[in-house]
Amino acid sequence: MKVFFTAILLAIFSAPSFAATTSAEDEVKKFINNVGNQVISIAAEKNIPESRVLTKIVSLVERSIDLEWIARFVLAKNYKTATPQEIERFTKLYRDFMINTYGVKFKNYNGRKFDVQSVTQQGGFYLAKAEFLPLNSNTPISIDFRVKERAGKLVIVDFIAEGVSLIETQRSEFNSAISQDGMDEFLDSLEQRVKKLHHPA
Repeated sequence: MKVFFTAILLAIFSAPSFAATTSAEDEVKKFINNVGNQVISIAAEKNIPESRVLTKIVSLVERSIDLEWIARFVLAKNYKTATPQEIERFTKLYRDFMINTYGVKFKNYNGRKFDVQSVTQQGGFYLAKAEFLPLNSNTPISIDFRVKERAGKLVIVDFIAEGVSLIETQRSEFNSAISQDGMDEFLDSLEQRVKKLHHPA
């Protein structure tokens, strides 16, 4: 009997911990599932103003993305040649642009289900393929997330809808505008776009 209990104790304490056996892919899946289902939960809240719903979603998105990394990526080569003042101005404007463009879209993600279907590693990133099931449809919407680890935490660096990358699209658009008009005029134009998002016509 003593030998039996000794064997049981050895089996328990020599078993690998959950953290040790949890793969990076599992952690990414858990992270994205958590973000997606929080968006659904917030969007479904009925007893608070829409402005409060948007504020809560914006806060969630801000905590989940790496805005500084994304800003560097979309500026591409122009990030290296821009002055610190231009980078600071762009980052602030880009934050407002992202929030007012995509925060509103996430606000409408009031659905029945959000589920990550798969996670694959792609170099220094992970691609999480997910499906969102709207309330009034049986047709899921596919949305992918590019995730990386930074400073010991997982962060989202890209949203991919219908195969179109958000940051790749903006990188192409922004750098084309900078090449044509210069950084100052581009920033002025972006500022006007942000103002229109705040006060739509």
